Amino acid sequence: MMIHKKFNKSGLTTPPLKAIVALAALVIVVFTISFDASSITDSSNSSSLDLSSVSPRDLLEYQIHSNKDRLSKHIPNSPHHEEVSSSEKAKFEADSAIALISFGKEAANGTLLEQCILSLRRRGEFDGKVMVITDAPRERYEGEFDENVIILKAKEEDILYDRFTAPAMKYKRFKTLLIDYMDDVPELDPIEWIYYLDIDILVGAPFITMAKALNKKYYIRQRFGTPSVYMFKDPNPEKFSLNSGFIVLNRRTSDLCLDTWRNAIDIHPHSGFDQASINYVIENEYSNHCKMVGLDVEDYLTYPNGDDELIHVIFEKHFSPLIHIFNSCFAQKVSPEVMEKFVADVLDLNDSEREEHKYGKSVIHPSTAKWSR
Repeated sequence: MMIHKKFNKSGLTTPPLKAIVALAALVIVVFTISFDASSITDSSNSSSLDLSSVSPRDLLEYQIHSNKDRLSKHIPNSPHHEEVSSSEKAKFEADSAIALISFGKEAANGTLLEQCILSLRRRGEFDGKVMVITDAPRERYEGEFDENVIILKAKEEDILYDRFTAPAMKYKRFKTLLIDYMDDVPELDPIEWIYYLDIDILVGAPFITMAKALNKKYYIRQRFGTPSVYMFKDPNPEKFSLNSGFIVLNRRTSDLCLDTWRNAIDIHPHSGFDQASINYVIENEYSNHCKMVGLDVEDYLTYPNGDDELIHVIFEKHFSPLIHIFNSCFAQKVSPEVMEKFVADVLDLNDSEREEHKYGKSVIHPSTAKWSR
């Protein structure tokens, strides 16, 4: 093939007109992307991010060109994925239940509980029993959930209103009463394993897959003898050993651990953290009759930390099995617009559900931030 060249008077090659036009168009595109990306606030000013005025493509370009190297350091590896048969899922849901607690006016007036359960049902693909202990009026959740969600009213004698300095501790204490409440519900008699979640956690991947992987690594369902409780290691290891946002309990053997933990909470009424009482149990050699087992966080649990990280996850559609984001110091770093879009994607909301703007609101306030980690 012969290539025809045009020369100007100086003898230099003159690019064809089409090449000039193409080059100009490329410059315009690059300039446009750069301009649009610059209109998106960086992580130091993420609170002013307005997703409604920015196209998905521009957000993605911004993330790729401005934050790729930095963001990649904070994004976990792909969650464990292992095929689970329908019979294996049915067996798991027959002897396992999710336990949640929802207390206080903010929880009753918000949608954290609904979000958590919806994430369990959709991306978590868990259709089994969910037990909720709450102080909300009974009518608050009437007709809100399916028949496998069991709402239990907290007993007045269990709410120690005046004992604790930190208001939330009288509610967190209910984590140690899960088995006691379950024993009052005949419908839950077949349940052998209890998985507790804080309601500000979203489930972003099949729950049984994570449970199966944890069991395989820690032999959770094969342990006999010493009563055990399983929790993830705390993200602040210098201060706390374990984090109680996720707990695995055995219905028949873990009650002794819960009694020990509750006693530790009761003798430290001025602590603002239930993790401190866990430290007490571990440090005071109660391991002879209760084993507090720390699970490595790995990629099972994430604490999204700011707009940039969530924008990355939104476009990657890369959701960890557990996402602990609300009601914490981490939530304060996420703008409302990004939070709502992220939650909508995790919950896999359809267009009409997104238009309701029901989900994705953080309820943290400065007055409660000091009790957050």
